[in-house]
Amino acid sequence: MEIDIFPIPHRKEGIARNLDKGFLGILIITYVIAAYKTAQWIVGGNNDFVCVLLTIPTFVGYYALFVLVCHGVKTGLYAYFKSHRKEWNSIADREEMEEYIALNLGHIQKKAQEKTATITNTKNAAPIADDTPKRESNVESHSPEEITVTPEALEKLQLKRDIQKAHDELEVFINQVQIDRKQMNEAKVAREARKLEAVLKYTRYTLMPHGFTDEELYQIEEAVKLLVELNGVTRMEVLSISKKKGLKQADLKNFCWNVANQYGIDPKTTALFALNLFYAWFSNTEPSSIQKTLRNTAGTYTIEIDANIIDHLPQLEEKVLGKNHQ
Repeated sequence: MEIDIFPIPHRKEGIARNLDKGFLGILIITYVIAAYKTAQWIVGGNNDFVCVLLTIPTFVGYYALFVLVCHGVKTGLYAYFKSHRKEWNSIADREEMEEYIALNLGHIQKKAQEKTATITNTKNAAPIADDTPKRESNVESHSPEEITVTPEALEKLQLKRDIQKAHDELEVFINQVQIDRKQMNEAKVAREARKLEAVLKYTRYTLMPHGFTDEELYQIEEAVKLLVELNGVTRMEVLSISKKKGLKQADLKNFCWNVANQYGIDPKTTALFALNLFYAWFSNTEPSSIQKTLRNTAGTYTIEIDANIIDHLPQLEEKVLGKNHQ
C-alpha cells in the first residue's frame, strides 16, 4: 500500500488541475505555518533565525506524524472492509435475487410449470436416441429466461412475505395498544381526581356547619388526601383541631367511615385515622374500641352513615349552601 500525503495534480486540464494545485499549496503552507509556530513556542519568539532553523525539523516531524496517522487509518479501514466483504456481497446477492423474483414472479411461475410439464411428459414418453456428441461447457448463462426457481423457493419467498406482513400488523397493533393504554391511564387519573375533589367537598360541606375554622378545615382535608393517596395514616404533629360541642364520637366515626368506604380502606386504618385526626374527641379511647364501632346506624346522628356520599353530594351542597348558590 502506498500513501500519498501531498496529492500530485493529475493530468486533467482546466479547473480540475487548478483545484489540485490550490489544495497542494494550502496543505504545504499549513504544514509550514504549524512548524514555524511550534518553533516559536519552543524558542520563545525572541530569535527569528533560530525559529527558521528549527522550523525545518519540525516540519519533517509533523509530516512523519501525519504520514503515520494516515497510514494507520488507511490500514484499519482496509482491514475492516476486507473482513466484511464476503458478508456484504452475500447480502447484496441475496437481496438482488429476491428483488428479481419479486419483479418476475409471474414469468418464473410460468417457466416452472412448463418445466414440470416437460419433465412429466418426458418420463411418460419413450426414450429418444441422441447421436449428438456431448460437449462440456464451463460457461454459465445468467439471462433472465434461463433462470429457474423451484416451487420450494417460491414457498420460502411467500413465507417470508407472510412473516413480514405479520410483523407489520403486530407493530401497528402494539402502537394502537400503547395509545389506548395511555388514554386509559389518563382517563383513570382524571376519574380519581374528580372522585377526590368530590370527597373533599363532602368533607368541607359536612364539617363547615359545626364551627370548624378555615385552618382546621384545611388540616382535615390534607389528612384526607394523605389517607387516600397513601392508604394509610401519617402522624401529623401540627394538627390543632379543637373539640366542637355539636359533634359526638359517633358522628366523627361515621364521617371517617363514609370517607374510607369510598376507597375500600380497612377498619383498622380508618380507626387510626379517626384517632389521629380528631384526638380531642378520642384522647381516652383505644383504637380497637373505635374500630369495633365505626358504623353507627341505631339512632339519630348529626353525621349519618352514607355509602354513596358522592352521589348525594348535590343534595348536601344544596342543604349547606342553599338553592341559589353559585
